[in-house]
Amino acid sequence: MIRVVFICSGNICRSPLAAGMATAMLKEDNVPAVVISAGTLNINGQPAAPNAVEAGRLIGIDISTHRSQGISLPLMRMADALVVMAPKHEHFLTKLDPNLDEKIVRMWEYGEHSESLLEIEDPVGQDLETFIECQKRLTKCLTAWVQHVKQG
Repeated sequence: MIRVVFICSGNICRSPLAAGMATAMLKEDNVPAVVISAGTLNINGQPAAPNAVEAGRLIGIDISTHRSQGISLPLMRMADALVVMAPKHEHFLTKLDPNLDEKIVRMWEYGEHSESLLEIEDPVGQDLETFIECQKRLTKCLTAWVQHVKQG
């Protein structure tokens, strides 16, 4: 059983969408996993952004019941993988506890090489098309990451 935490800033756009998508992909590939998401801004109890919910719905992912949560150090220490969306999330975690560094997965590094991603850009406050682009980028990255997880 792999324990995965997807991390972004507010935990209302990228990380809940990625967590929902990863849950479905890991289940489809018979990889036992517990997947959650959290945010570095410590926003608690907020629903996912409406455009994040819609971008997920368009590919059969339901994150409509998601509620945001902040980073919990004990939870981060229990996780096997801390999947970050941007370098600032990685820095936040390693400042919190330098030992978390070995668990960090940089989601953008699983994108296609031609994309040369530096992060998974935050679509907060943007239109649905921007969220769909984010979802497509996450799909590419997550597909590659799930294959990596399956190979051990």
